[in-house]
Amino acid sequence: MTSANVTEYTIHDLNGKEVGRHSQHCLCKTKWGKLLVFTPPENYTITAWGEDEEEERWENDPMSLKEFIDKLIKNRASFNTTT
Repeated sequence: MTSANVTEYTIHDLNGKEVGRHSQHCLCKTKWGKLLVFTPPENYTITAWGEDEEEERWENDPMSLKEFIDKLIKNRASFNTTT
């Protein structure tokens, strides 16, 4: 497995301080419910980043955590909160 199979997410508050992280391996079921601890979600941003097949880093633009969670809901993501 390469790091290209993993998307990392960094959560920041509105002051730009990192307050959390989340990882998603493309072959594993994620626990999106872990994002629900950041309330209200309007007060946070989330940025997806990772490395491609050549180990080159990529990073998306930050987006509102509320918008991110709303997209997950629209796509019927599982918000399982058990470990």
